[in-house]
Amino acid sequence: MLFNDPTLQSLKQKFEQDKVKKEGIIKTTGKGFGFLECTNKMSFFIPAKYMKNVLHGDKVVAVIEKFDNGREIKEQAIPESLVNSVLERFCARVYRYKNSYKVICDDVNLKQEISADDHRKDKSIKLEDGDFVICKLTKHALKDNVFKASIKEFVAKKDDPKLPWTVSLRTLDLPLEPPAYDENELKYKDGDLFHEDLTHLPFVTIDSEKTKDMDDAIYVEKINDDFILYAAIADPSAYISYADTLDKEAEHRAFSIYLPGRDIPMLPRALSDDLCSLIENQERSSLVCKFKVLADGSICLDTAKFYLAKIKSYRRLNYNDVSDYLEKGIVAQTLNLDDTVSCCLKNLEDFAKARDKYRQLNAASFKNRPDYNFVLKDDGSLDHIELNFRRIANQIVEECMISANLVAGHTLATEYGYGIFNTHAGFDLRYKKEIIELLVSQGYDKTEDENISTIEGFSEIRRYANNTNNMYLDSRIRKLQEYSQISSKPGPHFALGVNNYATFTSPIRKYGDLLNHRLLKAFITGQKDKIKLPLDEIIDQMNVARRINRSVERNVKDWLYVDYLQNDMLSKKVFKAEVFDVTRAGIRLILLENGAMGFMPASMLSAGVSQVEINNSTYQCLVNDKVVMQLGDEVEVTINSMNKDTRSIILELVHKF
Repeated sequence: MLFNDPTLQSLKQKFEQDKVKKEGIIKTTGKGFGFLECTNKMSFFIPAKYMKNVLHGDKVVAVIEKFDNGREIKEQAIPESLVNSVLERFCARVYRYKNSYKVICDDVNLKQEISADDHRKDKSIKLEDGDFVICKLTKHALKDNVFKASIKEFVAKKDDPKLPWTVSLRTLDLPLEPPAYDENELKYKDGDLFHEDLTHLPFVTIDSEKTKDMDDAIYVEKINDDFILYAAIADPSAYISYADTLDKEAEHRAFSIYLPGRDIPMLPRALSDDLCSLIENQERSSLVCKFKVLADGSICLDTAKFYLAKIKSYRRLNYNDVSDYLEKGIVAQTLNLDDTVSCCLKNLEDFAKARDKYRQLNAASFKNRPDYNFVLKDDGSLDHIELNFRRIANQIVEECMISANLVAGHTLATEYGYGIFNTHAGFDLRYKKEIIELLVSQGYDKTEDENISTIEGFSEIRRYANNTNNMYLDSRIRKLQEYSQISSKPGPHFALGVNNYATFTSPIRKYGDLLNHRLLKAFITGQKDKIKLPLDEIIDQMNVARRINRSVERNVKDWLYVDYLQNDMLSKKVFKAEVFDVTRAGIRLILLENGAMGFMPASMLSAGVSQVEINNSTYQCLVNDKVVMQLGDEVEVTINSMNKDTRSIILELVHKF
């Protein structure tokens, strides 16, 4: 037969070898065509007819072909084989279609209708048009010539008032409830361990008014101009043994989840909100870290001491009351603060200012960006959004916890050489040329290796951006730096400007902190050589869980924003917005008044006279080769339109170019 001819087979093989192939991620545009985005920042056009067999986010291998568009020779990508699909398990809206169903993925970038069969184990709830379900992709068009899905789980009715939370959580396969438990699992297990009695020290907790899972209490002594800080941390490891049922569940969850109007704890509420919470005037077992900080804010690591202790929170305080007292001079009696608490707060204020000054000089201080607090109505809708800037009380807790975690990191690195460390590698040096070009363009000429590849150099660059109030440089640095990672090995944290940062201050909320507690307790009790924790096996899971939890919080907020901003869209209210990202398709902005994220298509930037160019490499918008808008800029916008189904907000410039 002809197709078995050796010469023909050889020619086919040579033809395959001569093909130029690239692996990359599919990006759609909303206009039918798309792009293949490769890891080296190369991008290839994909014609519309080839986009029908792929999905936004798919990783594929594509053949790169040259074609003549009548003006020049260009390149295009033809998807050839699937590496992995963006869709495996996904949340979708379901619609009846003849005797079966079609589903549309609940993702603004994935609009394909996919045929689906109902394979739920429990079919007691009838599926109606617009309901939400969890599906599994069973066929992919690039492999099987057709898309096909299987419906696995009912999620929520389309009119369910809890829809934003339920859909967002189940989309990412997160639990809706706290862990289940048996009363017998909540027994105190550390009765045989010696706990020093520190109930005489006036520890205080400083949290938001609604916080129930209070996991840290602080007390500071001031000796001359130096400080002795005591950080008492709740100790759930006194109730949960390694590898028992609750521990395995905590490992799986990795973190508590905090959403507007709702939280899903990592541990049962009986532990997180009661038995372990450092409730006012209740004796609690805790892990205490004590260390000296000099007047200039430097930490004396050789003075650090960890021990198990019984403590009793002297007062439960909230951020606003403490800040009002220290910033506005509100009379202590008005806030029911006795002399003991007043003295403690004054010392804590001095401590926080000393540490902040030290970090401004030796690392880099944090930008004072607001937190957006969602205040909900009884029906779950958004009533209003409160802007909470970082006040002195927030700064006190922040500086105390960062300092204590630095001490913990030093101890774990010295005594074990491993633990759960938060690391950050600074600049992504794959883009060294781009980094140097950016710094030089912004007037910073110290671009030797030691300036861009060391903690000291990275910190100096960040201080330069802060001190010159260069928001473009500050924002570009964020784009060019590595992501923070959780690691079992000691390592630097460039963003904090420190070495060996290991958090142990939130063991109620973070599984990594709970593991660090076990290591520190083994060190305290002389059992260091006997403890063996398979840390490497759960590191990847914690890194993934952290990203997923941030995503679900963003998703819930996006649901709430679309309803909340309806009247502002109709009234054409003008908002101040900051340029958050610049892409080929347009510009992403954050509304500074409320934190909502919106998108401005490139087509809406021009008034029709000027030719607007978007440079997504430098994150700038240009008119006649002049930069008119760039990353970090503030502009005025109105809301052009919103789509409730996709939770997307389209913004429009008040003054176009």
